[in-house]
Amino acid sequence: MQGYLRIADRLERIPQIFGKLGAWLILPLIGIIMFDVITRKFQFMQQWIMSTVLYDFMSPTKLQELEWHLHAALFLLALGYAYTVNAHVRVDLLREKLSDRGQAWVELIGILCLMLPYVLVVLYYGWTFVHQAWESNESSDAMTGLSHRWVIKSFVLLGLALTLMAGVATLLRQLVYLFGPEDLRGTVKMNMLTSAVAEHLPKIQDSGEPDDLPPGVVAERGAGW
Repeated sequence: MQGYLRIADRLERIPQIFGKLGAWLILPLIGIIMFDVITRKFQFMQQWIMSTVLYDFMSPTKLQELEWHLHAALFLLALGYAYTVNAHVRVDLLREKLSDRGQAWVELIGILCLMLPYVLVVLYYGWTFVHQAWESNESSDAMTGLSHRWVIKSFVLLGLALTLMAGVATLLRQLVYLFGPEDLRGTVKMNMLTSAVAEHLPKIQDSGEPDDLPPGVVAERGAGW
């Protein structure tokens, strides 16, 4: 059972690395959106771009398509990472009222019956999706759109592969928590439980104050604010 936890840690590390790297895509995404909006607002800037060779790389159509390409890549790279830290929104009415073991059982059944089959099916058909785009050198339907559509489509495979790793890592932890020896259960990282503090949330000090509050605010609250 200890080996399961080691495997889970190694599998989990991969989507976390890709998720943190993919998060940096938000910077070029914001920059492109701002540039697109500004050039549309000030027509003389757009007309100047259209009269230069920059138009081949910075046409409004290319900018718009690059925006959703970056958004899709950001989402897909962060998909598995978000699951490992329980950052996905959970809409449930019954699960949160269950005990920790009951929640672990729900998570285990959900991974086996829903998550893993879905990811595997989409990966299977996604390969054909990407391969056809590669063979046909698919490009945008727009005349001035982006080419090499297979690049962004490949992120579907990458994102789901990372999600699969996150799912298997979580599955192994549920197995150890539910069926492992008593002395080992307390060492299992169970972010999926309602009683657990998710890794992406601010840590709370013993005094009940968030670590990231300024000292002055903490002092004011301590004085009865």
